[in-house]
Amino acid sequence: MRLAAPLSRKDRAIVAMLAFFSAFNLTLDLYYVTYARELEARASTSWLAWRWVLYSDADRFWIVGPWSFAQEWFNVYVTTLVNLWLVWAILKDRPYRPALQLALGSYLSYSVVLYFLAAHVSGYAGMRRPTPGNVVLFYGATLPWLLAHLYIAGDAFVAITRRFAALTSGPAARS
Repeated sequence: MRLAAPLSRKDRAIVAMLAFFSAFNLTLDLYYVTYARELEARASTSWLAWRWVLYSDADRFWIVGPWSFAQEWFNVYVTTLVNLWLVWAILKDRPYRPALQLALGSYLSYSVVLYFLAAHVSGYAGMRRPTPGNVVLFYGATLPWLLAHLYIAGDAFVAITRRFAALTSGPAARS
């Protein structure tokens, strides 16, 4: 595949983040979506199940309700495809790239904020015990998704704003 142009440092960082999140979605999240109800039974024989059980002290979302399960299902099956589409759009310098990037960054940021808010307003109902360590685990494990997707959305917002500014300040706009 021939790239449209050499990637900037910013674009390489965005591609790397999208690759990481896609790999996560296709490993840990896919395992969770597939075996959510059996994680504790599988923890002694599967490192993926063990990882989810470890995290379950901070958030037992497979017990709390279907919302988090649906969110993880969406991330595995839809967001991964959008991530890969955006990587392709970046590599090929497609004109719709900023709009796709803004959509992805916005809906993932919104999703994480809702996840945090739902936990907070429920009094951390999904935590076995709301200890400082579990609160740090809960926010710390998910904060990279929020920060990365805010960056991705912000980068797209700047690109879109600059394009509109160029359109409104050009010779045609002055006449």
